[in-house]
Amino acid sequence: MKCDFVSYNVGFKSSISDKEIDSFKSAEQHFSDCYIMSTLDTLSKTENGRKILKKQIEHDDKNPLQINCYLYNPNGIREKYRIPTNAIVQGYDKLYRSQDNELVRSVDITVGEYEKRYKAKPWICRFTDDFKTYTFENSLPSHFMTILTGKKPTVNIAETDFNIDLDSKREEVMNLFKRMQTDRNHNLVIGTGLKMLDGRSWHVYVLEDVNLENNTITVKNKRGNELKTMNINTALNTFKFIVGYFDKDLA
Repeated sequence: MKCDFVSYNVGFKSSISDKEIDSFKSAEQHFSDCYIMSTLDTLSKTENGRKILKKQIEHDDKNPLQINCYLYNPNGIREKYRIPTNAIVQGYDKLYRSQDNELVRSVDITVGEYEKRYKAKPWICRFTDDFKTYTFENSLPSHFMTILTGKKPTVNIAETDFNIDLDSKREEVMNLFKRMQTDRNHNLVIGTGLKMLDGRSWHVYVLEDVNLENNTITVKNKRGNELKTMNINTALNTFKFIVGYFDKDLA
């Protein structure tokens, strides 16, 4: 079955439930979609993030075997992608076998079809598409956040800079950590570059928490949903960028 889409800029019909939104926290990564899964996870943690997920992912009120996902195209127009739940969308057989969370699966397919149509993700990410199974793999968090929410991330520290790690951005990062300490309602992800954490380079994690008293941060790896707490100095010498929002930015 082919995936269908149509331009659409009206409100939602039947939004996903709170329980379904919570499932983004436990869903596990199987493809190179860490930037998608970490974003869905972190948006599920705050009030406005959850509102966006309910707006952008819905059950079709006329077809119970269809999930509708919405993304903003390069012109800022909100488009609907119709994803069937009772049939495999053409070309996504491996995804259906590996990812049992149908909401994650539907978002992955939507992003894949979006990228086939618009080739909108940064060229450095498109460069690897010929070597990947799907076009939803390998992109920048800021790109997905923008086409999902309609808003560019208000926090973007060194995502596309030529830095090796965040140590050169120490002052900016520490100011962000101080803000996180007082404003716990945030939707942030943190990514490695060529350096590795848990044996993975170019991997995106959920930035869960910061504890300045203990001089630590906690991150979540969507491959297994493991939490890792580390010294801030270690983090600054391991990670390359931080991207996302504070919840008030999504109001």
